[in-house]
Order: sequence, then structure tokens, then C-alpha cells
Amino acid sequence: MWAAITGLLAEIKRCEAAGATTAAVAMAYICIDTVTFLSLPANQDKQGRSDFIAWCDTYLKGHEEQPYQYRGMDVYGARCALLHAFGSEVDFHEKYPEAKKFGYHDGGKHAYDPAQDERLVIIGTASFINDVTHALGAFVEAGKGDADLRARVAGRLPQVLATFPIRQ
Repeated sequence: MWAAITGLLAEIKRCEAAGATTAAVAMAYICIDTVTFLSLPANQDKQGRSDFIAWCDTYLKGHEEQPYQYRGMDVYGARCALLHAFGSEVDFHEKYPEAKKFGYHDGGKHAYDPAQDERLVIIGTASFINDVTHALGAFVEAGKGDADLRARVAGRLPQVLATFPIRQ
């Protein structure tokens, strides 16, 4: 049942291994969107901003030595900026000035100095991808122990992208 999620994670890892860092980060945001959809309450069939934020606040954790710890609101704004504008800032950041903007570097340690810029975090992409991997692991573990979550995920998996071989 969890193969769709592990397959998505494998795509992220392939992008990262190939040096396609931006693609890997974009896929990480897509992955969070996907698992947010899969984990929606039974009476809900469309995810929104608050669902994405709640999923991140529940599962996405950085290493305790990182100078920045994820907040769902920041991750959501960064997701919108990268996927919709291929940038670091979108109108979400104007509407929610408490949301931090993400810049990226291809290292591991995040850089955050509120004295220099309270709203800017430079995300180490290797750490971000690693943290998303751990978040997915925590989500899968939660599903193994929660029959309701497992049933919601199983019921929604057929709506997730699937590929099929084509005979030529």
C-alpha cells in the first residue's frame, strides 16, 4: 500500500543523485502535497493550505542542531513560491508577513540569522530532502499504528498518479 509514497520518495532521491537539486526540492513539495491529500479527514476530499501546514507541523522536523526549525506556514509559502513562481517570494508572503521566505543552497546546514533578516532562511537542500524523508517515514509509521489513517490512505491511493507500460 505504501509503494506509491516510497516510489515518490525514490523519484526525489533520483533527482538529488543526478544533481537536479531544484527538481528534487520541487518533488519534495509535491510529495508533501500528496501525503497531505492522502491523510485528509474522511469527510474531506480536497486539501487546502491549513491541511498542508498541519501535516508539516506534525511530521516535518529538522535536526535539533539546525538554526531554523520548520514551521508549516513557512514551508507552505516556500512551496507556493517555488512551484508557482520558481522563486522565493509570492503574494502569500505579503498577506502573511510572519511567514519566512526560503532561499536555497546545496549544502546541509540551514542558515538563519534573524539579526540580519528575520524573514529569510537559507535552506540546505540536502537537509531538507533528508528531513522530508524522515517525515515520510514518520507518516508511514503513524499509518501502521492508526487503522483510520491507514484506511484513508488506502482509499485515496487510486487517485494518486500511476504509470502504466505501453506496448509498442
